[in-house]
Amino acid sequence: MAMTPPVPRRDHPIRLILIEDHADFRESVSMVLEERGGYHCVGGFSTMEDALEAIRGGLEADLVLSDLGLPGMSGVAGIRKVRELLPRARVLVLTAFTDKAKVFAALEAGAHGYLVKAGSASRLMETLEEVLAGGTPLDPKIAGMILQTFRKLSPIPDAESLSGRECEVLQLAAKGLTRQEIADALSLSPHSVTEYIQRSFDKLHVRNLPAAVSEAIRRGLLDLSR
Repeated sequence: MAMTPPVPRRDHPIRLILIEDHADFRESVSMVLEERGGYHCVGGFSTMEDALEAIRGGLEADLVLSDLGLPGMSGVAGIRKVRELLPRARVLVLTAFTDKAKVFAALEAGAHGYLVKAGSASRLMETLEEVLAGGTPLDPKIAGMILQTFRKLSPIPDAESLSGRECEVLQLAAKGLTRQEIADALSLSPHSVTEYIQRSFDKLHVRNLPAAVSEAIRRGLLDLSR
């Protein structure tokens, strides 16, 4: 396996919940993350129901990694409940599903990112860091597919189309840059960055970054495959 980049040093390990019905895969992911350091798996579950029961019982986590094709409650339905119970946790989908309906359903349910299982350990580590930094990473195959699928939608009214600068800001925010980092990269003030993000929310009729990224890609305004 290729060498993975080092995990940034933190005062405490990231508490991780894994929801995956294939035990071998669940255990291998847990082992890789714990061996790399910086992560501690506080719970591994084969069903969403079991995970939700543990969370309701007081299990806390900073990051939830979930499949979509689970026995019983689906991953999409479960993501909504996880977000309600652990509003501060970041949720990343790790699945074999690549069809656009499931991608959009997961993002609309509140997932902060979407990664296909076929990716490397290095890609998984990078994606986790992007999610924890506040980004909304999408697997390159997923992002490209969504863009191609929706690029030819009916024209968007000018009043709801993002400006070039709003697209730039949203693109960088989706990749995990902080508002200060975006400001530095684009020679703007942090206040201006906040205004551009809020304008994009207003135009896209959303309330948060994951939904903004999903909607911008759906409209063909944003390409995260680059």
